[in-house]
Amino acid sequence: MSSPKVLVVDDDRYLAAMARQTLEADGITVEVASNGAEALRTAKWFGPDVIVLDTMMPVVDGIEALARLRRGDQHQDTPVLMLTSLRTVSDIERAMATGASAYLTKPFRPDEFLKRVRWLMELEESAAPAPNDLILNA
Repeated sequence: MSSPKVLVVDDDRYLAAMARQTLEADGITVEVASNGAEALRTAKWFGPDVIVLDTMMPVVDGIEALARLRRGDQHQDTPVLMLTSLRTVSDIERAMATGASAYLTKPFRPDEFLKRVRWLMELEESAAPAPNDLILNA
């Protein structure tokens, strides 16, 4: 059985490295992208089980990348955890309306982050639809 795969998309190298380290310590294969355009390219060949996506990034922001993922055939149902410092109700509503599966704000606790990613993997494996209303503060 192959290990689960997560694509982490964040332009903050420190946070991306922390997310990667947390996931890899749990046996998850991780690829990292630094912006939405790179994420879209990486998702095509990597085939992630879950995508962790920041909102504010250069080139293509997280909301636009999410919209493109949801319009395509390959990742329209891939669970996406928005991991961002944006905390307003309108930011959360916009992400969820675009197709986010869950929303976790920065800074995050590694244990809570891993718990959310694992939960999304379980949803993916069971083919159950994500509730599209899970909002968490770390």
